[in-house]
Amino acid sequence: MNPYRFENQNREIVLSRYNMPTPWMNYLSNGTLHAMISQAGGGVAWYKSPQIWRINHYRFFHLPTDRSGFYTYIKDGDSVWCPTNEPCACKPEKWEAAHGMGYTRFTAERDGLRTEVTYLVSPLKNVMLWHLELRSDCDRNVTIYPYVELGMMEFMRELQWQCYNKHQLSVYEKDGVLIYRYGVENQPKPDETPLVYFASDAPAAGFDCDRDEFVGSYRSEEAPIGLEHEHLKNSTLFGGDPCFALELPLTLRAGETKSLNIYLGTEMTESEISKSLAACKAPDFFAASMQKLAETWEDFFSGFQCSLPDKDAETMINIWNPYQMERNFRFSRNISYYATGTFRGIGVRDTAQDVLAMIPLQLDRAKEKFEQLLTQQYQDGHCNHYFFPTEGWEPVTRLHSDNHLWLVMDAYHIALEEGNVSYLDTQAPYFDGGSGTIWEHIKQSIRFTTQNMGAHGFPLMLSSDWNDMLYKVCRKGKGESIWTGMQFAVALRMMQELAERKGEPEFAEECKALYARQQELCRTLAWDGAWFRRCITDEGRFIGSKSEPQAKIWLNTQSWAVLSGLGTQEQQRQAMNSVKEYLDTDLGIKKIHPAMTTDYPTKEENLTCYNKGCGENGSVFCHANTWAIIAECMLKRPENAWKYYHQLLPMVAQKTAGAERYKAEPYVYSSNIFGPESDKFGLANVSWLTGTAAWMYLAATQYLLGVRPTWDGLEIDPCLPEYLLPAKVTRVFRGCTYHITIEHTGKSVLIPHKADRKEYNVSI
Repeated sequence: MNPYRFENQNREIVLSRYNMPTPWMNYLSNGTLHAMISQAGGGVAWYKSPQIWRINHYRFFHLPTDRSGFYTYIKDGDSVWCPTNEPCACKPEKWEAAHGMGYTRFTAERDGLRTEVTYLVSPLKNVMLWHLELRSDCDRNVTIYPYVELGMMEFMRELQWQCYNKHQLSVYEKDGVLIYRYGVENQPKPDETPLVYFASDAPAAGFDCDRDEFVGSYRSEEAPIGLEHEHLKNSTLFGGDPCFALELPLTLRAGETKSLNIYLGTEMTESEISKSLAACKAPDFFAASMQKLAETWEDFFSGFQCSLPDKDAETMINIWNPYQMERNFRFSRNISYYATGTFRGIGVRDTAQDVLAMIPLQLDRAKEKFEQLLTQQYQDGHCNHYFFPTEGWEPVTRLHSDNHLWLVMDAYHIALEEGNVSYLDTQAPYFDGGSGTIWEHIKQSIRFTTQNMGAHGFPLMLSSDWNDMLYKVCRKGKGESIWTGMQFAVALRMMQELAERKGEPEFAEECKALYARQQELCRTLAWDGAWFRRCITDEGRFIGSKSEPQAKIWLNTQSWAVLSGLGTQEQQRQAMNSVKEYLDTDLGIKKIHPAMTTDYPTKEENLTCYNKGCGENGSVFCHANTWAIIAECMLKRPENAWKYYHQLLPMVAQKTAGAERYKAEPYVYSSNIFGPESDKFGLANVSWLTGTAAWMYLAATQYLLGVRPTWDGLEIDPCLPEYLLPAKVTRVFRGCTYHITIEHTGKSVLIPHKADRKEYNVSI
C-alpha cells in the first residue's frame, strides 16, 4: 500500500505512515518566524536566523529519531499518546498527516477520542500556532500537555560553551505566559534578540520550564516523568536546560467538539507579548491566518499553471516544484534535515539561480533579492561567495570563477520579463565602496572574467567553478575552467543583446568578439572527439578526456556546449549522444563517468575524497540534469528531454528506486541521488534546499512546455512528445493572462505584447 497520496485540489500530500525512511519535511514561515516540521511532529523553529536565533532543539541527520519537535501529549485515563504519532510509545489507532502550503495537519483517533491539530506560522503575527480540535464519543476528562525542548539560540555556541552559557538563560512564568530570555554574554546582536513565549487560550493548571523536571533523569520525550504526576511542578529556570510545557485540563461531552490554541511566538518585550497574545486569542485568528495563507499561495501559483496527460508532472509543475522553489528562494541552502543551519548564509551563486525561477512568478521579490546580491560585488567585478546579512558576520570571500556571471543572467532575464532595459539604470552599491548602475555592475562581471583568463584562453578556475570539487585543479592559480568559458559565452550573448538595446554598439561588438574566441577554443581545444573536456589543471592536463583513466566524461560541459551555442551542431548532438551512452541511468544522469578513486590524478593531488557514486563523484547530480533537459529541448529532441525530466520526478524516482532505498520526500527534488557505482544506488540525498528546484521549474515551464518571454512578446516553443498532447498552460505575462493550448509540437509561435491586453487565448 502506497503510504501517501496527493490531494491536488487542496495542494496537500497526505501521509498514512508516520515512520518514513527519513523525516519528510515541510516549511512554515511568515518571512520572520520560521519552522520545519516532519510528518511525525519533529522539527525546529527559528526567528530570522537559525544560526543565532534558533528556538528549540532538533537533532539533525540521526538514524531518524526525528526529535525533538512540537509535541502535544494527550493524557486520557491511563493512556498517553500524541496526535503527531511521535514521540509516545502508545500510538493512535487511526492516523494521518498532511503537508500543505505553509501548514501541516495531523488527524488521529484513539479510544473514541478524535483529534486534529494544525501547525502553521501565522502571516498575521510572529507566532507558530497549534490549533487543536477534539471530539469525543463519550463524556471524558483529558489533559493536554504541549511541549517544546528549548535550546540556546546560538547553536554553535551551545555546542562549544553550553556548560557555562546555559546558566545565563532564564525561563519564567508571567500572567499565564511562559517566557524564555536568552541573555548570554557576547551574543552577536543582543539588542535584536527577541523574547520567546509559550501560551494557550485554554487555562493552564500547571507548567514546567525546567526540562529535567518535565522529562526526568534517564527519560526521553517518549515517556516524560511529568505526565506521571498529578500536576506539573510549576518549575521555572534560571540557569540549566530549558523547556516549555503546559498542563491544560479539558472536559469533553459525548459528541462535543472543542478547540484550543497553543502559541509559540517571539516579541521584543513583555508588553509586546501581551499585545500580540490579545490579538492571537481573537476567536477568528486561526481562520484568518489560514485564509491569509491560502490567498498568498493562490496569488503565487496563479502566475503559471498547466494541464498535462502526465499527472505526476502536472502535480510537480503546478504545486510542489514552485513551492519548493519559493522555499529555496527564502532560505537559500541554510537549514533542512540535511543542512544544520550552522554555517551557511546566502550564497551568491545559489541565490542568483533561485532568482531566475522567481522572476516569472514574483518579479518584485526577484528584483529585491537580486539587488541584495549586487551588494556583494566588488568594483572589479568579482563577488563574495557567501554573506550573512541577518547575522552581520563577515562574508566568505573565496573567489570562484562563476559567481559574478550569474548576476548577468539575473539582470538579463529581469529585463527580458519586463521587455525593456530601463531597470538596468537602477543604482546599487559595491561591497568595497561606491555604487554603480546595474548595467555597470554586470559590465564589470564581464571585465573581471576577461582579466582572469588562463594560458589556453579559457577563464581561470580561481578557487573553483560551479563544481566545488574542482578546487584542487587550480591551487597554483593556473587551472582553467572550460565550463566557465561556456557560462561566460552565455553571459556574453546576453550582454551583446543588452548593449544593442542600450545603444552601446562598441561594447556589443566587444562581447561578440569575446564570444567568437570562446567558440573557437571550444570547437578545437575543448573538443575530445565525442564530447567536450571539463577543465585544465595547473600543470596543463585536460580533465574529462578519453585519454584519461578516470572521469573521462563530465555532464556539464556537454549540456552547456548546447546552452551556449559554442559547439558546432554536429558536436552538440554528438556530445549529448555521449551523455545518453555513458551517463544516463534509470534514475537520472550521472555527473561523471567513470567515478574516480582517491588517487586520481595523483595521490598527492587527488580530485576527490568522495566514495564512488557519491556526491560529485559519479552520483546523479539532479541540479546538473536540468541543463541536459534544456539542451535536448534546444536540440529539438523531445523524447530525450522528457525521459531526463520524467525519471527525476521525485515520486517517479522513488517508485523506481523503492521507497526504502530512495528515502527522501516524493514531493520535492533532491540535490543528488547515489549513482550506480555506489552500493546505495538510488538513495536520494539533500532534499528541499537545492538548485534543482529552480532549474527544474525553468526546464519544465520554459523549455518542455516552451512558454518563455522575448523582448517583443511571449514565445511558445514546446518540446514535448506527441503522447503528452494536448497540453494547456495559463501564464501571466506583463499584465496579461495567456490561456495556451498546445496541440502540436516542433513549431514556435510569437505572440506580440500589447499593453492594453488583459487576456488572450491561443492554440498552436
